[in-house]
Amino acid sequence: RCQRSFGALGRGLEAFAKYVPRDVVRMLMSGAMSGDGGAMGWRVVTVMFSDIVGFTTLCEEVEPEVLRRVTTEYLQAMCGVIVRTGGVLDKFIGDCIMALWNAPRELPGHQR
Repeated sequence: RCQRSFGALGRGLEAFAKYVPRDVVRMLMSGAMSGDGGAMGWRVVTVMFSDIVGFTTLCEEVEPEVLRRVTTEYLQAMCGVIVRTGGVLDKFIGDCIMALWNAPRELPGHQR
């Protein structure tokens, strides 16, 4: 029974990590952050929204495979930069990316 419970817990955490950054899951599990965010307190964060200029027009003018390739290249490149600079990918909103720096982990100089 205990083994089944641990197995279910592990599967639940893996599923949760698909929707929440792994750093956040680790902080929650270690107790460094509470589920309500209270352990973080207030802090200044950097928020970035980025999208493809003219995306709607592009969607209307190119073949679906070209659109898929362009969008994939853009999202992969941007996500790589976000992760390398210590940011956290918050969400995709169509072709838009929302990312945060200085949350949940403190990141000195994040505003540069």
